[in-house]
Amino acid sequence: MVQIRPQEAERFLAKPDPAVRVVLIYGSDTGLVSERAAAFAQRIIEGSSDPFALVRLDSSDIASDPGRLADEARTIGLFGGNRAIRVRIAGNRTIQPSVEAVLADPPSDAWIILEGGDIKKGTGLRKLCEGARGAAAIACYADSAAMLDGLIQTEIVGAGLGLDAEARDILKASLGADRLASRSELQKLALYADGMGTVTAEAVRAIVGDAGASAVDDAVDAVAGGDPGAFDRSFRRLVASGTPAFVIAAAALRHLQVMHRVAAEMGEGRPAEAAIDTVGGPMFPQRKAKLAGQMRLWSADRLFEMCGRLERAIFESRTKPALGDAAIEKTLTGIALAARQRRR
Repeated sequence: MVQIRPQEAERFLAKPDPAVRVVLIYGSDTGLVSERAAAFAQRIIEGSSDPFALVRLDSSDIASDPGRLADEARTIGLFGGNRAIRVRIAGNRTIQPSVEAVLADPPSDAWIILEGGDIKKGTGLRKLCEGARGAAAIACYADSAAMLDGLIQTEIVGAGLGLDAEARDILKASLGADRLASRSELQKLALYADGMGTVTAEAVRAIVGDAGASAVDDAVDAVAGGDPGAFDRSFRRLVASGTPAFVIAAAALRHLQVMHRVAAEMGEGRPAEAAIDTVGGPMFPQRKAKLAGQMRLWSADRLFEMCGRLERAIFESRTKPALGDAAIEKTLTGIALAARQRRR
């Protein structure tokens, strides 16, 4: 077994350990879980030309076919090289026996990446991966002050900008609950402050957590609710006003991930309202009603597929900035069109 302390997580994920073939990434910060899982998977398959080097599964896929995880782990890549198998865990159906089977006969050229929510200590997959040989567990919770400093350093100072003390204090007070949201806000701030030299408190107040968030919500709701026309209008208005496309994409990804978890709970027999309360937490009645309406258009499998599609678009937007906005717009429009088909 490998014990991963919070300060060691990034270093561990940057260099896949051949002795650790199952990695559980879990916690309440779903943005950080998703970001770390995606980055680890890309590190594993780095340089591979095999289109099947990355496999995405939902826990329901494994629950319905317990041998599938082991079969995927033992599959030899088309062109050789390493393979990454990402498994998003949602709902209550256990996949622990399938994971135990992989640990009993670990693959030599594949890693299993398990993405979970907030799993209690001493239970389920967390207990297994914290105690088993060949496995590791990495917790993802709200960023500490030190982790936020590191994120700010990467996104703001890394963009060639300075940051005054008051601006840093405001940022640290405003961010941290969700890594994807924090990174998106910092990237948006860096674009806004380009050419300023030093980011001021006024710039932070103007950009981070501003009223534009409600406009982003409108765009995301248009995607999830199957209204491509409304999405197109919202997207173009946001981009024209200076909101980066990746901020909209990150917000949409977080929303679809919440929907996927709600759908998985509903698949276990929980009523929609109870599932939304469990996964989404407290929200205004109007917001809950809107989410419930969106859920009627989607299955857990389709949401899982769309999350993967959007993750790839976000990754492309970072590796190919010139094509980033177009890739994100095309992907989000496609998701909205998929939802609209279910409305008919």
